[in-house]
Amino acid sequence: MDVLKVLGDLRAYKAELDRAIAIFDRLAHDRGKRGRPLLVPSARRTVSAAARKRMAAAQRKRWAAIRKGNAAKPKS
Repeated sequence: MDVLKVLGDLRAYKAELDRAIAIFDRLAHDRGKRGRPLLVPSARRTVSAAARKRMAAAQRKRWAAIRKGNAAKPKS
């Protein structure tokens, strides 16, 4: 077995590993820069009581229509 050949192969393999590690380091470092900034709180919209009543009435109307449609269908 040629020791110099093995040593050269190991150095080549080490160079490949170093390149792969550098790529993963960049990916890990850039990961925090994507997406929504962490320090900015999300704005929440408030809904007035009158709007909530209108939404509730509309939902009751939708459910009533669904129940009416289900009652009209005969069960087999």
